[in-house]
Amino acid sequence: MSLVGILTEKAHENYIKQELKEKNFKQEQIFFLKENTIKNLKNIKFETIIIGKKISKNKGIIRELMQNAKYVVFNSDITENLNLLADLSFKLITYGFNPKATITTSSVEEGKIMVCVQRTIENLKGNKIEVQEITKDLPSDNISYAVMELLILELLYS
Repeated sequence: MSLVGILTEKAHENYIKQELKEKNFKQEQIFFLKENTIKNLKNIKFETIIIGKKISKNKGIIRELMQNAKYVVFNSDITENLNLLADLSFKLITYGFNPKATITTSSVEEGKIMVCVQRTIENLKGNKIEVQEITKDLPSDNISYAVMELLILELLYS
């Protein structure tokens, strides 16, 4: 069984949980990580780690989890976290409003977000996800990143 660890904002976590439930995604594969309890999970090998919030403590443990993961999905707009990537080897997928991110936002309108996959990604089944634009519903302005995090999960595990 492949495990996914997600370290994200609380509002994003709630949105992702709700959407995963509606999409019948295997919830037992998903662990929402908390900085204050991450020490308890340091011996678990996650296939995918999503880092979607600023890391303030336990950076060493988070780096260990990242090093052991097959994929690391990283919000490149949180520049304070970029030092976590130094000297590690894994498949990195970046996302955010940063135009250099693997997955970036083309446009945001009321109720819709257009997300651009800027580079080909190989998902966990070995299928290629080609460069494309994907339109997603956006329930509120402050969860754009959560929509991108969920989309990446869908792409990797589809």
